[in-house]
Amino acid sequence: MWVSRKVLGIAVVCTTAVAGLAGCGKDGDNKAKGVSEATKPSATASPTPVDPFAGMTADAIAEKAVGVTKAANTVKVSGAGISDGEQMAIEVAVTRQGNCSGRATVKGGTAHLIKADAKSFYMKGDEKFYRAVAKEDGTPKRQADAMIEVLKGRWMKMPADAPTKSKKRRGKASGDDMGQFCVLSDLVAGMDDDKSDRTGMTKGADTAVAGVPAVTLTKKKSDGSAVTMYVAKQGPAHLLKVVETGGDEPGTVTFGDYDKPVTITPPPADQVMDLEKLGMKPGGGSGSGGTGELKA
Repeated sequence: MWVSRKVLGIAVVCTTAVAGLAGCGKDGDNKAKGVSEATKPSATASPTPVDPFAGMTADAIAEKAVGVTKAANTVKVSGAGISDGEQMAIEVAVTRQGNCSGRATVKGGTAHLIKADAKSFYMKGDEKFYRAVAKEDGTPKRQADAMIEVLKGRWMKMPADAPTKSKKRRGKASGDDMGQFCVLSDLVAGMDDDKSDRTGMTKGADTAVAGVPAVTLTKKKSDGSAVTMYVAKQGPAHLLKVVETGGDEPGTVTFGDYDKPVTITPPPADQVMDLEKLGMKPGGGSGSGGTGELKA
């Protein structure tokens, strides 16, 4: 899905980090729940409000929405869909400064994510999360048991600039840093990877998303898929929701709680295991510079 690639990429980061410890190399199958709500419209709103997009084309509205969203100070992003053939989902609060806090789940397991400063990225999964990743990657049970025992109740600390696994997207290689997934402008920048995705759009009937009046913008693509953007008509022209149906990467991304205060703090030091100090490279696995194994 053209919007969810950056958002759901956080879930891939989780599984990649664990895979590096277990000596594996595949991404997991992720599923999370939770939908952010946007601010409800004022009860004193005019019954006949002026259309803020009067005279604008659908493409111009889409362009404005992306710009306004990138300029927000904070936002909560919830995404669910298919990326690279995998069902994934994520919920994360992101700040313009590049910090974030959120969670993802894998086959019933949960992984929590924190980036509270420019240097470090933290992840903590439960046993179900680690076992799901180990099973997906074919890790021997004994090795998985040892990994889980060591990681139980602990946060993994890794450099924010640690690379994720390189992937080909739209013919381009992607070797993004973990920390970049916590930068709001970078998340939304994913919508600019191919601007043709949001050109040739048409206006649909007005609606509301979580109580916020919204204009609907839709584009049907040549592969049979369709993209629908919901843009706020009240207050700043923020994106409220983007849905893609059909095609290889259907999914939904919801944006809410714009510019609300967000406090993000690192986990307690006595609960943290620093991978860098252990000489390990997240997602490295055997043959790519990492130890490929974590022994109890």
